[in-house]
Amino acid sequence: MKLKPTVITWKTLGIPALAAGFAFFASPVGTDANELGDKELSIGEESSQVEELQELLEEEGLLEEENINGTFDEETADAVKNYQDEHDLGIDGIAGAHTIGALEILGQGDDGEPVKVLQDKLNSLGFYDQKADGEFGPNTHDAVIDFQKSEDILVDGLAGPQTFGALINADNKSKSSKEKDSKEKEDAEVSTSSNNDNEQAQKKDVASEQSSNGEGRTLRVEATAYTANCSGCSGVTATGVDLNANPNANVIAVDPNVIPLGSKVQVEGHGTFTAADTGGAINGNKIDIFMPNKSEATSFGRQSLEVTVLE
Repeated sequence: MKLKPTVITWKTLGIPALAAGFAFFASPVGTDANELGDKELSIGEESSQVEELQELLEEEGLLEEENINGTFDEETADAVKNYQDEHDLGIDGIAGAHTIGALEILGQGDDGEPVKVLQDKLNSLGFYDQKADGEFGPNTHDAVIDFQKSEDILVDGLAGPQTFGALINADNKSKSSKEKDSKEKEDAEVSTSSNNDNEQAQKKDVASEQSSNGEGRTLRVEATAYTANCSGCSGVTATGVDLNANPNANVIAVDPNVIPLGSKVQVEGHGTFTAADTGGAINGNKIDIFMPNKSEATSFGRQSLEVTVLE
């Protein structure tokens, strides 16, 4: 690397120009008041800041001295891209706060936009808990050291290319993780909503089925049949229906603990009956259907049927 003479500026000396007894003359470059890093520099820009940037790039061996002209041209853009690529700064050919901060190597006493951006990045990653003010003081210095230790990189308290590159990578990972968590949360909410919709749909299906059967409680039972003409039978049901006098009565015997007496009950394939009788063997999910004669009762046998208690 070719050594360049140190450039002494009034900012470096810290004394006003007029007090020093010097007069300045207008020139094409250097007439603006912005400091390097206050704004992004890109192709087409002509300013003293571009010239400062080019000098930094020349010191890095990325730009020829003859190309230091204060104009952000293709050669300058390529040099910026090469520097960004080398230090994982995000390749866009634009000299923003990250790139300029890395080139300048920020430390205590520095100020400006690159320092503010540095503080913002450290804050978003949990290393700096104060307002970003653009002043590189002891707190910023300590935050940089803590970050460097966490990334297992050179610990010197200076924010140079390695530190800025690590900051950008860590910030991208953090954003990616947050986006992933947000996506998983969104998917979980969608899944929960879908499950709720399915449950509601199932409830509607059940309600629809019950509605078609008279809007009642449906259960499966073991069904048998009986007649009024049997040995020891009075022919009168538990609720007082005289079956001998009403041989076509639609009556069933039930367990009142399962189907309340007096209920209307739809029996699968047989019609609607009144739960008007009980029986010693009719316990649980069992019913006994009244038939007008013994032959029909015998033919019915024992069946598994679905009944709906209309309530």
